[in-house]
Order: sequence, then C-alpha cells, then structure tokens
Amino acid sequence: MNARRFPLVLTSTIKVPGMCGFRHISVVSPDKLWVSSRWILKQLDGTGHVIRTLDDKYKYDSVDGGHTVSVEGDLVFIAKVRDSVESTASDGLESRYGIHKMASDGSITTLLRTPDLFPISIHSSRINGDLLIGLANDSYPREGQVLRCDSTGKTIGNIKFDEEGEILYREPQYIMENRINGDIVVSDEWKEALVVVDRSGRHRFDYTGHSTDRSFRPSGVCTDLLGRILVSHSVTDDDWKYDFCISLLDQDGRFLTRLLTEQAGEFISMPLNVDDNYNIYVAYYEIVKIFR
Repeated sequence: MNARRFPLVLTSTIKVPGMCGFRHISVVSPDKLWVSSRWILKQLDGTGHVIRTLDDKYKYDSVDGGHTVSVEGDLVFIAKVRDSVESTASDGLESRYGIHKMASDGSITTLLRTPDLFPISIHSSRINGDLLIGLANDSYPREGQVLRCDSTGKTIGNIKFDEEGEILYREPQYIMENRINGDIVVSDEWKEALVVVDRSGRHRFDYTGHSTDRSFRPSGVCTDLLGRILVSHSVTDDDWKYDFCISLLDQDGRFLTRLLTEQAGEFISMPLNVDDNYNIYVAYYEIVKIFR
C-alpha cells in the first residue's frame, strides 16, 4: 500500500473486571463511556471503574452498535423488557425490541418499539438530536433500512432504496452521522461495504475497501470533528490470514491512510469511537485502548 501511514499513539488502557468480548463503545466524555459485550452494558470512568450497569429488567442482546449517547449525555439503547405486562413469552420478555432512554439519574423511558423488524444499531445525531436506527428483517438474503425518528421516538422517515430502486442495506450493523455534512454512514458486513447516504437519504457512495484489500468486512465506524470517517475492518493477506485494521477516509469515501493494524486474535469485532479531543477508543477482546 503506497498511501502514507500515520500510526496511532497509545495513551491509556481500560480493563473492565468481568467483561470481555466487547462489541460497542459510546463516549459520553473523555472520562466517561458506555461499553457493551453481547449481553452486558456498563458505564465506566476513565480508569475502568464501573459507574452503572444496565438493570436486569432490560435484556440487552446486541453484537453490533446497540447503544448511543444523546447530545444531553443520556444513554439510548436497544433492548427487550423483562416482566412486562405485555409479555407472553415463557422467559418473561416482551416479544418486541424497544428503544429506551436512560437519563443521568438512571431513570429509563421507552421511546418506541419496532414490531415488524429487528433493531440492530442506533445513533443519536449531534446536529439535531434525531435518532437513526438500523433495522433488518429475518429473511434471506437480509433486507435492511434506516429509520429516522426525533428525540422522542416519533418517526420522521426511513431510508431503504437507492434511486434505481435497489436495496441499500442488508444488515446495518453500526451507524453514524457525519456532523460536518449530515451524511449517514452505515457499516454493513453482509454487503461488505460502508454505505453512505446524504441527510435526505440519497445514496452517495459505497466504500468497499482499498484497492489492495483482498477482502473488506467492515465493523465499527465513526466520524471525527473534521468529517473524516474511521472504519474498522478485517483484511486478508496472500495466505488468507487476516488482521483487523482501522482505515481513515475523507467524507467522500477516498482512502487517506491506515491508522492501525492488529492481529485478528485480539478481537471478536473491532468497535471504535472518537471524542471531541481526537481520542480514539478501540475495544479489544479484554481491554479498551485509547489512542491519539
């Protein structure tokens, strides 16, 4: 690869007792973040001290971007509810997933439910507070869409097709809004692409990896204050051994550089996020590393 490399500098690490297999990170502030494995969701400080754990009333079950932080600093997350009056299942769970919001005092309200599709990923806009929710059905091949709601859960619209009537998404696993231009950036491993649409839902481009990548399977995605896109993904070499990488793109999908390459054995996926001070949070299997 001929592009210049700008290696990241490790500044600190966070280890969370009793947690491993991290799947997603949502940053509240440089010293406060939410991290999740498939079934556990915890709020931490910068040293790894657990501030809060999601109550057992809510069944968190996500291998993708199942939580986000609002502009007010509140947690918004996808979960089923235990022991609900609407529950008919033997395990005491509602049959439908809901989108819930946790305020700073720990109180939780339900914003909406998605009866016909499975919510997979969620992002709270830093521009206007809207919620962007990645959804998919359970058919094969998968068909996905992005639902836009206001901060109270009222539906504004959805994004499903491009201008030719083709399905844009298969499984929108991680979702992010670019605060510079309002683009919606979705990581879709099933499609093996980053799918980018503008704020109105018009398809702009798919990014399917650098020309030297033998394969491209995206995972976590985020954007920084300059509107650049950071995407984690697996790559294979000539012997079909694979590593996880973080690539940096400009807002139009042009490859800029490879920020990080690590051995695949240290990850289940490679969730990442970036704060307003350009700290990059990367979740390994057992720890979270913070780079600059």
